[in-house]
Amino acid sequence: MPQNWSNLTDWATLMPLILTNFSLAMLILAVIFILFHSLIRFKYVSFYEITYRWIALFALGFTGIYTFIMHAFYPDIAAAAIGWATSPFQYEVAMSDLAIGLLGIFSFKASQGFRLATVFAGAVCLWGDAAGHLYQMMVNNDFSPGNTGSWFWTDLIIPLVLVVCLQRLSKQS
Repeated sequence: MPQNWSNLTDWATLMPLILTNFSLAMLILAVIFILFHSLIRFKYVSFYEITYRWIALFALGFTGIYTFIMHAFYPDIAAAAIGWATSPFQYEVAMSDLAIGLLGIFSFKASQGFRLATVFAGAVCLWGDAAGHLYQMMVNNDFSPGNTGSWFWTDLIIPLVLVVCLQRLSKQS
C-alpha cells in the first residue's frame, strides 16, 4: 500500500496498486456500472439481472483473463505475488483462469442454464482458490499480498454474489 495516499493521482503509483489488487478493482468497477445502470434504466431490468451481468463481466470475466495473462506470460511475477515458487503448473492454472474468464464474459446475456454452469464453475474455482489461500496462511504462514488481502476476499465474495443473483433471478421467472 502506498505510504502517501495523495500520490494516488499519479499513474505510476496507482497502476501497480490496481494491478496487484485487480480482482478488487474489477469488483469496484462492476459496482460503479451496477449503480450507473440502475440509475439510467434504459429499459426495465431487475437489480439482480444488472448485478449478475456486471459482476460476471468484470469481476469474474475480466479478472479471469487478467490472471490467465499473468500466470501464462508472467509466471515469475504471479508466483512471487502469491508467495509461490515458479512452477510449470502455472500454465495449467492459466488455462483454468482463461476458461472461467471466458465463461464470465459470455454469460453477460446468456441463458439461465449457461449462467448456472458459469457460476458453478466459477464458485468451484474461486472458493477452491480461497481454501488454498487459507491453507497456505495457516500451514505455511504465507501472508503474501497475492495470497491474502483483496484476492482472498474477492475469491469468497464474487461467487457468493453471483449465486444470490441466480437464485433471485430464478424466483423471478
